[in-house]
Amino acid sequence: MKRFLIPSLITALSLVLIVFMYGNSASKVHRDGTFVAASQGDKYGYVVVTLTIENDKIKNVAIKEFDGFGVEKLYDVYGAYFPILKQAHETLAKRIVEANSWQVDVFTGATGTSKKVMEAVKFALEKAKVEPSQTKYLSGTFMGVSDFTARGHAVAWVTIENDKIIKVVFEETTPSLKDGKPVLDAAGRQVWVFKGGDYPWPEFHQAKEAIAKAIIEKQTYQVDVYTGATSSSNKFIQAVQRALEWAKARQ
Repeated sequence: MKRFLIPSLITALSLVLIVFMYGNSASKVHRDGTFVAASQGDKYGYVVVTLTIENDKIKNVAIKEFDGFGVEKLYDVYGAYFPILKQAHETLAKRIVEANSWQVDVFTGATGTSKKVMEAVKFALEKAKVEPSQTKYLSGTFMGVSDFTARGHAVAWVTIENDKIIKVVFEETTPSLKDGKPVLDAAGRQVWVFKGGDYPWPEFHQAKEAIAKAIIEKQTYQVDVYTGATSSSNKFIQAVQRALEWAKARQ
């Protein structure tokens, strides 16, 4: 009798364990891990969050904010203009962990920052879902920044709707100068300005329009450079590639 009882008991326990494990995994909404996402971008910049999830609980939120040139808003630098930025980030992160949700109260005096932080967390949770999204991209306008060089970098705002690129806007920076010398911020970083409509290089302005048009038509960042503006073209293309990375619905 015992010979039959022990194997039967083992089989029953194994089945219970399998059902328990399957039930737990099937009920999970988000995968465990660390997920990075950006909010939508505008002329004031965007927010990037790094979200740590464990057993469907938000364990930690790290926040970085970038300005309209794609430069990180360091507390020691940006705090001179917006002293509550650090407190806003820390308070919002705490509220999100406690609520286990991206939907929390805005931080008084930092409404724009609050909305971008919450949106970035919302997007990170979307990327972390166990059941993958049916779309390749999130909908919205995402900001991408090319590599920084001594001569400047490009910024792209890419708008996506229903997995289609419907709008691309470019800007390119040039160093801010005073008396012929570079202007630096409190952290010793180059301060940038955008090349305006009076920038004396026709091919640059033509490239902005031509590359944006080609990307929309081909629905990819992989397009030809514009003759006479190779450097700017490569920066524009790289900026769009990075904007599309932020827009991905799955990590």
